[in-house]
Amino acid sequence: MPSLGSAAPVCLALLLATGCARLGPGEPCEATGDGFTRVDPCEHTCIEWEVTCPDGTQVTPGVCSGEECVDHDDCPADFTCTQVGAGTACLPATYCAAD
Repeated sequence: MPSLGSAAPVCLALLLATGCARLGPGEPCEATGDGFTRVDPCEHTCIEWEVTCPDGTQVTPGVCSGEECVDHDDCPADFTCTQVGAGTACLPATYCAAD
């Protein structure tokens, strides 16, 4: 196996820096690439496509989602459980009001 030599510390530092720099829920985001080449800057998912709010309103948030959820009680304050594609995730309530 080839040796990384002096490049190893630099590679490790870059890996750690990019892992720590993930955007949190509710932060504005923009993913790059598409499909298998998509690079998402968020801890969870950058929601930059149209979603349907519980009241039927359609919005394109452009923010990082929170964790997956089943209902609004699963989300932190100021977030609401919203359908995002095939699943549901916590999004800032400023985009979709809770039921």
